[in-house]
Amino acid sequence: MSRLKKNFLLVLLQQFFLLGLPFLTIPYVSRVLGPHGIGLYSYSFSIVTLFINIFLLGSQLYAIREIAKVKEDKNMLSKVFSEIFLIRTILLILALIIYWITANLIGRGNSIFIWQSLHLVGALFDITWLFQGMENFKKVVTRNLFIKLVGFGSVFLFVKDENDLILYTLIMAFSIVLGNLALFYRLKEQVILKISLSKISLKRHLKQMIILFIPSFSVMIYSVLDKTMLGSLSTTSQLGFYEQASKIVLMIFSLISVSGTVMLPRNSALISSKNFERLFQILQEGITYTAYLVLPLTFGLIIIAKDFVLWFLGPDFSPSIAVVIIMAPIVIFKSLGIIFGSWYFVPMEKNKEYTLPIVIGAVINFVLNIILIPKYNAIGATVATLITEAIILGIQIWFLRKVLNIKDIFKRAILKYLLIAIFMAFVSYKITLFYNVSGLTSIILKFIIGVCVYGGILCLIKDKPTLQLLSKIKIIKVNKKSIL
Repeated sequence: MSRLKKNFLLVLLQQFFLLGLPFLTIPYVSRVLGPHGIGLYSYSFSIVTLFINIFLLGSQLYAIREIAKVKEDKNMLSKVFSEIFLIRTILLILALIIYWITANLIGRGNSIFIWQSLHLVGALFDITWLFQGMENFKKVVTRNLFIKLVGFGSVFLFVKDENDLILYTLIMAFSIVLGNLALFYRLKEQVILKISLSKISLKRHLKQMIILFIPSFSVMIYSVLDKTMLGSLSTTSQLGFYEQASKIVLMIFSLISVSGTVMLPRNSALISSKNFERLFQILQEGITYTAYLVLPLTFGLIIIAKDFVLWFLGPDFSPSIAVVIIMAPIVIFKSLGIIFGSWYFVPMEKNKEYTLPIVIGAVINFVLNIILIPKYNAIGATVATLITEAIILGIQIWFLRKVLNIKDIFKRAILKYLLIAIFMAFVSYKITLFYNVSGLTSIILKFIIGVCVYGGILCLIKDKPTLQLLSKIKIIKVNKKSIL
């Protein structure tokens, strides 16, 4: 197996531990803490997340890019790592002090807001960017295994009712802190941490971080601030409906977003070696395979939304059904946006092209939230986010019009999978409607029918990605038989 494929699998496994295990606790936590408890946790967590994003500037993407450039030179690697780590530490200590003051004002003595500050401590010890830049994803994944499993089990063991919200907050926070601390084990084998304020290239690093901070801050406005605004302009229960629905939708997106983490250092290396032909080939393949996976997932989610929400979250979260349905297309927009941003704009250091769409989207999202949330609550925030993501993708495509033949890619790849996915959803919905089934039975039946219809049509038209997948499966079976 190639290193790139291994990295994809490792990061996919990491996403399972970071998001998959917490996702599996959602049905239990939703019923135990209820919409109000979930909303209060989400509101306080959104505030601490704002602080992390603001004070870390654009250091995460910048750090991955800079580490990828010097990963072959251990002395330079140690120097760059030490400088970036020191800058992040200073910024986060400052953030921690200001957050405690803010939390006391906003939280009005509620200890949930104070305990959320542990996430700032966790961010301080986060050095995943080092290993991502070095394309050493195994280290990042393995550190999550034990810590996340302990956190997963602790939720079921100790969180019993709505009075355990503080305990739930502590479990979530300590999972992050301990997981990040585990990365420091045997760190000297990779780099040597050299703390020296006098020799640090502060101006150079901060300048580039601030350039990348603008899009990072803008992303935060419409991915985190929407929850803060919903908690402030509406009720914590409405935020609870929005929070749990968005987790369902973004869980699907997170499986696709692993490509950005893996391809950023790889494409940075291609650009450094001026291998642009291979870079553009990778971009076109990425768009095709993303459409192949994301379109059926999106339409599949729309047709199972009602049954899934009622079965997964419980009847108390029935308002989340509409949120999931409206939010589902965001998976398509964000998945393509990852390819354009993390695969091309960031490694090519096209800061304007990466920044401008997100800044425009952030402004539009902020305005739409102010207009829509007071009247439409969770639905208003959802519509604002959907419109924002569509506009951002549209602007990114405009910037790429001279680099990629977007019309050809749309006709050759996206349109084909879009039509098949719509047909798949229509057939699946009509058949389950005819048999008058609901709940888990309906979900399973729609899934089986959807896979058969989508896969069957692709096989009939001899779709290239499908034939390649079948060929690989056949090779694996042959190899297993030869081993036996």
